[in-house]
Amino acid sequence: MKQPLLNIFLFVTIIVGLISCSQYSVIGSSDLSDMDGRKLYLKAIGLDSLITLDSCDVVHGKFQFSGSLDSTRIVTLCMDNLPLIPVVLEEGEVRVLINGQKQESKGTPLNDSLTAFSMRYETLINQFEDLEHIQNQGYMNGENMDSINAILQTRQRELLIKEDELVTSFISANFDNCLGPYVFQLATSNYKYPVLVPWIEALMTKATEKFKNAPYVKEYMGVAQQNQEIMTGVK
Repeated sequence: MKQPLLNIFLFVTIIVGLISCSQYSVIGSSDLSDMDGRKLYLKAIGLDSLITLDSCDVVHGKFQFSGSLDSTRIVTLCMDNLPLIPVVLEEGEVRVLINGQKQESKGTPLNDSLTAFSMRYETLINQFEDLEHIQNQGYMNGENMDSINAILQTRQRELLIKEDELVTSFISANFDNCLGPYVFQLATSNYKYPVLVPWIEALMTKATEKFKNAPYVKEYMGVAQQNQEIMTGVK
């Protein structure tokens, strides 16, 4: 009797293990000639460096990754050490497109959401760059720069408000998955040091415990709070 019971136990253990591990599939294409024959990597952020999770070759503009994962996570698709595009590894088939006009990852809920956000954010960045072009054009044409700069400053403030709203609304909608902490890290990566600015303070008043305890968020907020205390003379 013991042997059949042991076999049943092992069978159940294997089935549970298979069920608990999700499968990911990343299928990509590119029309960039310099990618053909190159090796691509999926890399995740480690403690001190990027960790390679998977690799494949680009053959006739096509590439594919597949494997199992124990949790949904964001990785970076890289060509050698050159980052190309973020990809969410989650259950389902992710379709990656890289060409001269756009880079996108779609096909699963979180990838669709991240790509939509990236497109909206890129549109804002382009509008910021347009302001600089208008200013330069004004100088070249000998126009009244006081009036032009006043208009541009108003437009810049409007765009900054839109940027804050876009970033904070996206993070808020994704507090409890990997996208929230990821975009928070992107949004704060340009600061010289962790600092508490109004949009971060407003965001944290409604943040969930899961978001607050995400490794990067928790570390950033801890250091930012210390810096705030130093600057205000508390420490």
